[in-house]
Amino acid sequence: MSSLCVKRAKIRRNVIVMLLGLLVMAVNGGCGGGSSGDTIEYAALGASDVTGVGATPITNGYVYQIEHSIEQESGKAVDLENLGIPGAHISDIKNVEVEILKRSAQPDLITLSTGANDLVAGDSVSSFEGDLRAVLLELRAIAPSAVVAISNLPDLTKLSRFQEKPDRDVTESRIRAYNEAIARQASSANVLLVDLYSEPLEDSLVSDVDGFHPSDAGHQAIANAFMAVLRPYIPSLEGTP
Repeated sequence: MSSLCVKRAKIRRNVIVMLLGLLVMAVNGGCGGGSSGDTIEYAALGASDVTGVGATPITNGYVYQIEHSIEQESGKAVDLENLGIPGAHISDIKNVEVEILKRSAQPDLITLSTGANDLVAGDSVSSFEGDLRAVLLELRAIAPSAVVAISNLPDLTKLSRFQEKPDRDVTESRIRAYNEAIARQASSANVLLVDLYSEPLEDSLVSDVDGFHPSDAGHQAIANAFMAVLRPYIPSLEGTP
Protein backbone atom coordinates (compact mmCIF):
# COMPACT_ATOMS: atom_id res chain seq x y z
CA MET A 1 0.00 0.00 0.00
CA SER A 2 1.38 3.43 -0.97
CA SER A 3 2.09 6.08 1.66
CA LEU A 4 -0.79 8.14 0.23
CA CYS A 5 -3.21 5.23 0.63
CA VAL A 6 -2.02 4.66 4.18
CA LYS A 7 -2.51 8.36 4.98
CA ARG A 8 -6.02 8.32 3.54
CA ALA A 9 -6.88 5.19 5.49
CA LYS A 10 -5.65 6.78 8.72
CA ILE A 11 -7.65 9.95 8.07
CA ARG A 12 -10.79 7.91 7.38
CA ARG A 13 -10.27 5.88 10.56
CA ASN A 14 -9.75 9.03 12.64
CA VAL A 15 -12.97 10.53 11.28
CA ILE A 16 -14.85 7.35 12.12
CA VAL A 17 -13.49 7.30 15.67
CA MET A 18 -14.57 10.92 16.10
CA LEU A 19 -18.04 10.18 14.78
CA LEU A 20 -18.29 7.15 17.04
CA GLY A 21 -17.76 9.39 20.04
CA LEU A 22 -20.44 11.78 18.84
CA LEU A 23 -22.89 8.97 18.16
CA VAL A 24 -22.29 7.32 21.50
CA MET A 25 -22.94 10.65 23.22
CA ALA A 26 -26.16 11.01 21.25
CA VAL A 27 -27.31 7.54 22.22
CA ASN A 28 -26.39 7.96 25.88
CA GLY A 29 -27.91 11.42 25.89
CA GLY A 30 -31.32 10.05 25.09
CA CYS A 31 -31.57 10.68 21.35
CA GLY A 32 -33.60 7.83 19.93
CA GLY A 33 -35.04 4.90 21.79
CA GLY A 34 -37.13 4.87 24.90
CA SER A 35 -40.07 6.53 23.16
CA SER A 36 -43.47 6.42 24.78
CA GLY A 37 -46.59 5.36 22.94
CA ASP A 38 -46.97 3.13 19.92
CA THR A 39 -43.63 3.86 18.25
CA ILE A 40 -41.76 1.91 15.57
CA GLU A 41 -38.03 1.83 16.27
CA TYR A 42 -36.09 2.14 12.98
CA ALA A 43 -32.29 1.83 12.69
CA ALA A 44 -30.51 2.71 9.44
CA LEU A 45 -26.94 1.48 8.86
CA GLY A 46 -24.56 2.39 6.07
CA ALA A 47 -22.39 5.19 4.72
CA SER A 48 -22.86 8.74 3.44
CA ASP A 49 -25.92 7.97 1.32
CA VAL A 50 -27.68 6.87 4.51
CA THR A 51 -26.86 10.20 6.18
CA GLY A 52 -28.49 11.99 3.24
CA VAL A 53 -25.46 13.25 1.31
CA GLY A 54 -26.60 14.48 -2.10
CA ALA A 55 -30.08 15.46 -0.92
CA THR A 56 -31.10 19.08 -0.33
CA PRO A 57 -31.56 19.33 2.58
CA ILE A 58 -30.04 16.08 3.84
CA THR A 59 -33.33 15.31 5.58
CA ASN A 60 -34.68 14.61 2.08
CA GLY A 61 -32.37 11.59 2.07
CA TYR A 62 -33.99 8.23 1.39
CA VAL A 63 -33.74 6.99 4.98
CA TYR A 64 -35.80 9.96 6.16
CA GLN A 65 -38.26 9.38 3.32
CA ILE A 66 -38.64 5.76 4.43
CA GLU A 67 -39.31 6.99 7.96
CA HIS A 68 -41.98 9.40 6.72
CA SER A 69 -43.62 6.84 4.42
CA ILE A 70 -43.92 4.26 7.19
CA GLU A 71 -45.42 6.86 9.52
CA GLN A 72 -47.98 7.78 6.87
CA GLU A 73 -48.87 4.20 5.97
CA SER A 74 -48.83 2.69 9.46
CA GLY A 75 -50.36 5.57 11.39
CA LYS A 76 -47.61 5.13 13.99
CA ALA A 77 -44.72 7.33 15.00
CA VAL A 78 -41.31 6.19 13.77
CA ASP A 79 -38.22 6.78 15.90
CA LEU A 80 -35.28 6.83 13.45
CA GLU A 81 -31.76 6.17 14.64
CA ASN A 82 -29.52 7.04 11.71
CA LEU A 83 -26.18 5.31 12.29
CA GLY A 84 -24.76 6.05 8.85
CA ILE A 85 -21.11 7.15 8.76
CA PRO A 86 -19.67 8.92 5.70
CA GLY A 87 -16.95 6.80 4.12
CA ALA A 88 -17.89 3.66 6.04
CA HIS A 89 -16.87 0.27 4.70
CA ILE A 90 -18.59 -2.92 5.81
CA SER A 91 -15.88 -3.43 8.44
CA ASP A 92 -16.76 -0.02 9.92
CA ILE A 93 -20.43 -0.96 10.01
CA LYS A 94 -19.46 -4.14 11.84
CA ASN A 95 -17.03 -2.55 14.29
CA VAL A 96 -18.74 0.79 14.91
CA GLU A 97 -22.38 1.01 13.85
CA VAL A 98 -23.42 -2.44 15.07
CA GLU A 99 -21.69 -1.81 18.39
CA ILE A 100 -23.67 1.40 18.83
CA LEU A 101 -26.87 -0.40 17.89
CA LYS A 102 -26.29 -2.84 20.74
CA ARG A 103 -26.61 0.08 23.18
CA SER A 104 -29.82 1.36 21.62
CA ALA A 105 -33.48 0.49 21.83
CA GLN A 106 -34.21 -2.82 20.10
CA PRO A 107 -35.26 -1.93 16.55
CA ASP A 108 -38.43 -3.13 14.84
CA LEU A 109 -36.96 -2.25 11.43
CA ILE A 110 -33.37 -2.19 10.16
CA THR A 111 -32.15 -1.07 6.75
CA LEU A 112 -28.60 -1.60 5.54
CA SER A 113 -26.86 -0.11 2.52
CA THR A 114 -23.25 -1.08 1.97
CA GLY A 115 -20.65 -2.11 -0.59
CA ALA A 116 -20.05 0.96 -2.75
CA ASN A 117 -17.10 2.26 -0.74
CA ASP A 118 -15.61 -1.23 -0.48
CA LEU A 119 -15.97 -1.74 -4.24
CA VAL A 120 -14.37 1.58 -5.19
CA ALA A 121 -11.52 1.02 -2.72
CA GLY A 122 -10.68 -2.30 -4.38
CA ASP A 123 -11.60 -4.46 -1.37
CA SER A 124 -11.94 -8.15 -2.18
CA VAL A 125 -15.36 -9.74 -2.53
CA SER A 126 -14.44 -12.48 -0.06
CA SER A 127 -13.42 -9.97 2.62
CA PHE A 128 -16.58 -7.95 2.06
CA GLU A 129 -18.78 -11.04 2.21
CA GLY A 130 -17.17 -12.29 5.41
CA ASP A 131 -17.83 -8.99 7.19
CA LEU A 132 -21.35 -8.77 5.76
CA ARG A 133 -22.11 -12.26 7.06
CA ALA A 134 -20.92 -11.19 10.53
CA VAL A 135 -23.02 -8.00 10.41
CA LEU A 136 -26.22 -9.79 9.45
CA LEU A 137 -25.70 -12.46 12.12
CA GLU A 138 -25.20 -9.71 14.71
CA LEU A 139 -28.34 -7.89 13.56
CA ARG A 140 -30.35 -11.08 13.89
CA ALA A 141 -28.94 -11.61 17.39
CA ILE A 142 -29.68 -8.01 18.43
CA ALA A 143 -33.24 -7.95 17.08
CA PRO A 144 -34.46 -11.47 16.18
CA SER A 145 -37.96 -10.34 15.23
CA ALA A 146 -37.01 -7.15 13.36
CA VAL A 147 -37.75 -6.65 9.67
CA VAL A 148 -34.33 -6.27 8.03
CA ALA A 149 -33.71 -5.09 4.46
CA ILE A 150 -30.44 -4.67 2.57
CA SER A 151 -29.89 -3.03 -0.81
CA ASN A 152 -27.49 -4.25 -3.44
CA LEU A 153 -25.31 -2.06 -5.65
CA PRO A 154 -26.60 -0.19 -8.68
CA ASP A 155 -24.59 -0.51 -11.88
CA LEU A 156 -22.01 2.15 -11.09
CA THR A 157 -20.33 1.65 -14.47
CA LYS A 158 -23.24 3.61 -15.93
CA LEU A 159 -22.21 6.75 -14.04
CA SER A 160 -20.56 9.43 -16.17
CA ARG A 161 -17.86 9.66 -13.50
CA PHE A 162 -16.65 6.13 -14.25
CA GLN A 163 -17.34 6.24 -17.97
CA GLU A 164 -15.20 9.33 -18.44
CA LYS A 165 -12.47 8.05 -16.11
CA PRO A 166 -12.69 4.24 -15.96
CA ASP A 167 -11.65 2.66 -12.66
CA ARG A 168 -10.21 -0.86 -12.69
CA ASP A 169 -12.03 -1.57 -9.43
CA VAL A 170 -15.43 -0.43 -10.71
CA THR A 171 -16.29 -3.04 -13.32
CA GLU A 172 -19.43 -4.96 -14.24
CA SER A 173 -17.85 -8.22 -13.09
CA ARG A 174 -16.92 -6.86 -9.65
CA ILE A 175 -20.35 -5.25 -9.18
CA ARG A 176 -22.03 -8.56 -10.08
CA ALA A 177 -19.75 -10.42 -7.68
CA TYR A 178 -20.55 -7.99 -4.86
CA ASN A 179 -24.26 -8.29 -5.56
CA GLU A 180 -24.08 -12.07 -5.62
CA ALA A 181 -22.39 -11.94 -2.20
CA ILE A 182 -25.11 -9.61 -0.88
CA ALA A 183 -27.83 -11.90 -2.24
CA ARG A 184 -26.23 -15.01 -0.71
CA GLN A 185 -25.92 -13.47 2.73
CA ALA A 186 -29.37 -11.88 2.60
CA SER A 187 -30.88 -15.27 1.82
CA SER A 188 -28.83 -17.01 4.51
CA ALA A 189 -29.90 -14.50 7.18
CA ASN A 190 -33.53 -14.30 5.99
CA VAL A 191 -33.11 -10.62 5.12
CA LEU A 192 -35.15 -8.75 2.51
CA LEU A 193 -33.22 -7.76 -0.63
CA VAL A 194 -33.80 -4.40 -2.31
CA ASP A 195 -32.62 -4.72 -5.90
CA LEU A 196 -31.13 -1.39 -6.94
CA TYR A 197 -29.09 -3.06 -9.68
CA SER A 198 -32.21 -3.62 -11.78
CA GLU A 199 -33.24 0.04 -11.48
CA PRO A 200 -32.20 2.37 -14.34
CA LEU A 201 -29.32 4.64 -13.33
CA GLU A 202 -29.84 7.94 -15.14
CA ASP A 203 -27.83 11.14 -14.77
CA SER A 204 -30.78 12.87 -13.11
CA LEU A 205 -30.56 10.40 -10.22
CA VAL A 206 -26.97 11.35 -9.40
CA SER A 207 -25.74 14.51 -7.67
CA ASP A 208 -24.02 16.90 -10.05
CA VAL A 209 -21.76 17.95 -7.16
CA ASP A 210 -19.65 14.79 -7.17
CA GLY A 211 -21.26 12.52 -9.75
CA PHE A 212 -21.47 9.71 -7.22
CA HIS A 213 -24.02 10.30 -4.48
CA PRO A 214 -27.76 10.26 -5.20
CA SER A 215 -29.48 13.51 -6.13
CA ASP A 216 -32.86 14.43 -4.64
CA ALA A 217 -34.46 12.36 -7.39
CA GLY A 218 -32.02 9.54 -6.69
CA HIS A 219 -32.84 9.50 -2.99
CA GLN A 220 -36.54 9.40 -3.89
CA ALA A 221 -35.95 6.46 -6.24
CA ILE A 222 -34.03 4.53 -3.55
CA ALA A 223 -36.76 5.25 -0.99
CA ASN A 224 -39.36 3.97 -3.47
CA ALA A 225 -37.36 0.78 -4.05
CA PHE A 226 -37.07 0.13 -0.31
CA MET A 227 -40.74 0.84 0.30
CA ALA A 228 -41.81 -1.51 -2.49
CA VAL A 229 -40.07 -4.30 -0.55
CA LEU A 230 -40.98 -3.13 2.96
CA ARG A 231 -44.65 -2.24 2.37
CA PRO A 232 -46.05 -5.78 2.81
CA TYR A 233 -44.28 -6.01 6.17
CA ILE A 234 -45.49 -2.72 7.65
CA PRO A 235 -48.41 -4.41 9.48
CA SER A 236 -45.89 -6.64 11.29
CA LEU A 237 -44.02 -3.61 12.69
CA GLU A 238 -45.71 -3.67 16.06
CA GLY A 239 -43.73 -0.82 17.58
CA THR A 240 -42.71 -0.20 21.16
CA PRO A 241 -45.66 0.22 23.58
